Amino acid sequence: MSRLQETYNELCVAKIERRDINKMMQDELAHSARYKEINEDMKRLREEKKSIENDVKSNALKDAQRMDDLKLEIMSLNELLSDLSLNMYIAKEQVEILDAANQRWVPSFKVAFKKD
Repeated sequence: MSRLQETYNELCVAKIERRDINKMMQDELAHSARYKEINEDMKRLREEKKSIENDVKSNALKDAQRMDDLKLEIMSLNELLSDLSLNMYIAKEQVEILDAANQRWVPSFKVAFKKD
């Protein structure tokens, strides 16, 4: 068996153990009256917060739209930055950028697996 497969198997075992422990802890929390009370308070406060945010957004519709546009633009630019960096790395070019404070940034690559 390859080292890659062995590592994947170890990862699966660790994830299963983590899930089982998490489930046990959630069961314990479900029996706590104070925990339930706090969760209900948090839910109520989240709804109130969302209502206030929606009121502010409706009063500043132009700014809210610009915020949504900027969110999409930032996602797009981040994806482009990643693509350009990967292409430069594959071409064996130096990959780095400088920010406004002259701080050097280098890429950090990650490999993720998905079902085939």
